[in-house]
Amino acid sequence: MNSIGRVISVSYDRLIFEVSDFEKLIYNFDGDLYIARGVIDYVIIKNRFNEKFVYQVTRIEDKEIPLSKYDESSKFEYQGKFECVPIGIILNKRIKFNMKYYPFLQDRVYLASKDEMDIIFSSQQLSSSINLGTIHDIYPACIDLNNLLSHHSAILGNTGSGKSTTIRQIISEINKKNTSNLHLHIFDIHDKYKNKNDKTQTINISTEYKIKISDLNLQDWLNLIKPSELVQLPIFQIALKIGNILYKKKIKEAALKCYLAHTLYYTVQNEAVAKRAKILGLLHSLPQFSNILKNYTEYGNFKSDNEKVFIDNLLEIIKGSIDTKKTEKTEMIEQNQIKSLFESSLQCKIEKADYCVNSFENLLKGLEYAFLLEESKGNSQARSYCGTLETRIKNIEVRYSSILGDTAFDYEKNKSVFVYSISELEDDLLLFFTSYLLKREFSNNQTKELSKRNINIFILEEAHRYISREENNIFHESQIYKKIAREGRKFGCFLILSSQRPSELSPTVLSQCNNYIIHRIKNNIDLDYMLKTIPYIDKNQLSRLSYLPTGVAFIVGELFQIPVEINVVDYENQDISATPKIKFD
Repeated sequence: MNSIGRVISVSYDRLIFEVSDFEKLIYNFDGDLYIARGVIDYVIIKNRFNEKFVYQVTRIEDKEIPLSKYDESSKFEYQGKFECVPIGIILNKRIKFNMKYYPFLQDRVYLASKDEMDIIFSSQQLSSSINLGTIHDIYPACIDLNNLLSHHSAILGNTGSGKSTTIRQIISEINKKNTSNLHLHIFDIHDKYKNKNDKTQTINISTEYKIKISDLNLQDWLNLIKPSELVQLPIFQIALKIGNILYKKKIKEAALKCYLAHTLYYTVQNEAVAKRAKILGLLHSLPQFSNILKNYTEYGNFKSDNEKVFIDNLLEIIKGSIDTKKTEKTEMIEQNQIKSLFESSLQCKIEKADYCVNSFENLLKGLEYAFLLEESKGNSQARSYCGTLETRIKNIEVRYSSILGDTAFDYEKNKSVFVYSISELEDDLLLFFTSYLLKREFSNNQTKELSKRNINIFILEEAHRYISREENNIFHESQIYKKIAREGRKFGCFLILSSQRPSELSPTVLSQCNNYIIHRIKNNIDLDYMLKTIPYIDKNQLSRLSYLPTGVAFIVGELFQIPVEINVVDYENQDISATPKIKFD
């Protein structure tokens, strides 16, 4: 074969060769036509031991050299300087992508032959591979599913650059494989991925999906209600725990009401009218007090001897709820001990209670009792500072009534791909639902033995809406994404992020990705952010991203042994995201 040039500079990450005769860049050898394409072309460098080093051209410069040093009017000849990056070394018709040694000065350079290109790209064609398209319009762009689905991945690119086509092709190719523990969860914001087949279940979240209220934990409630950290959070936590005690029936509600009424009656000295209203509100449903409360004056006093009867009745009901197994016989308990024993028991139950309730009714009851407990301790400002909590809870109850209920959603059996149609969800519900689902699958896998864990792949379209770079408070929903990004691998949970604004993504999550499929990106802010966040990409490769044609993707990371450009092919012609065109009459 014809040598096109010679090596003039070598380093660990760069090689430069010089071409003095440009006619050598086009030649015929053994019936095949070889044409140098320039940048992104592959070249072979042979040393004196006939070893073949594979390099990829990344930069070309041209310089003029006068034919005569002594004649200023002399004609010029042109030389080309080609800068390359190392790819690997071909040994025994196989390529090794990690070089232990390098070419030397004046080694000859050749254009890669068809056989050599086959060796480079056939290494990816395994039984577990899927085909995304073509490389150089000739070689199948095969990627190993084990590399794709056992790492976090990011699919990045501006609108119209081909991200959706890439995602559809990945889903379509995965569907062709038979697996027993692989589950895809696709969050479909624009209704692009609906597909009717034996493996797929499409779920309209706003009308079909149900989350059982008792399955929500503290983080879920914080994501929904978003209480302020310093003032509202402690009250809300107590409200959840009291609601849990009521839900689990670990306390007699009548006894709790009597305890609060007794405490308010003796503790709160001012605002007699307000105190009376609270006590009446607590006891109006208890028949024992129907006659006595008629003698409770508007100024907070009782007529004649009714006060003693009132107090005795309160203490009697409180005493009836005390666990006599842990105390003396009920008859032996003195009046001054009754409240103290009940208070200790209540405090112990609140501390041990979970942060879950079975209904908004119990949550609102818990909130009211939390306010009353604070007021009985003399904290008269708690209700005014936290009053918006009740409003938000009632608002959530109304707005999310279609998704929160008494029963959980029942998935279809034998389905491995779940497309969640979330186009109708508002941003706050969208964030709550996605974080809830990720947390649920992550928690489920945590409880299983390694051999029994499922592989859950979460494909997140418009990922910058879920995993924001900016966070308003510690309860932001992206905490679960960061947790999965850091710890998901050992629990079989992996993210595939798709975004047109990489600069708005959390650097924690983006930097944890091992695979990057990058389409055209022109925004300088995004490009600079990617250079700082993505460890696999350098400035030369980054500058290429602005000029990628639609449908072409640059792949770096674990997906492919070398950085490579592929032309993504939508083999099933599913392109439903193309922009509509104006029709001229």
